[in-house]
Amino acid sequence: MAGSTAVILRREERLKRRQTQILDAARACVRADGFHAASMSRICAEASMSVGHVYKYFATKEAIMIALVERDFEDFMAHVTRLRSAGKPDIELVINEFLNDILWFLDYDRAALALETLAESARNPKFAALVARVDRLFRDEFRKIVGPLLDGFTAVEIDIRIDMLLVITRAFAIHIGTHPSSDPHFMAGCELVLRGILSPKQ
Repeated sequence: MAGSTAVILRREERLKRRQTQILDAARACVRADGFHAASMSRICAEASMSVGHVYKYFATKEAIMIALVERDFEDFMAHVTRLRSAGKPDIELVINEFLNDILWFLDYDRAALALETLAESARNPKFAALVARVDRLFRDEFRKIVGPLLDGFTAVEIDIRIDMLLVITRAFAIHIGTHPSSDPHFMAGCELVLRGILSPKQ
């Protein structure tokens, strides 16, 4: 029994390594050429694998791209959920974590992938469904974090602010994706926007 369990674990580890190898190759190709120009042959060459070998792990190029986007989103949400695991947050903690951790996570490569994903979602129903699911999870998580901090706000007012957090996160990604070297005033502007959204009720 122990032997069969070890075999299964080794197989799963090998599967994960190969999938990571393919996704890393796909990221490099998308960064260089965009979604559509990143052909299977280019991805396979970057991964140093044959086309047949890659197809053992992903059925289509579209499946690779969706898995790549999902991996980035899971990493992003791990940064977001850390806010809840760090104890009872307050507005200052949320703002500081957003500026120091979440925006740092949206580096040029991830921001560029986010832009490609949003563009693809306008023409591909599978990507549109993926973006809708990501949006829903983002809202749900930030509602748990920010909702208790917005005393006196109605559920609708809180949802409006959560929507604005989603909008500015996308806007930050667009800015970073189109301005790899942001000017020093960018973070100060981000803080002003966040404080406006999360300001207490007057």
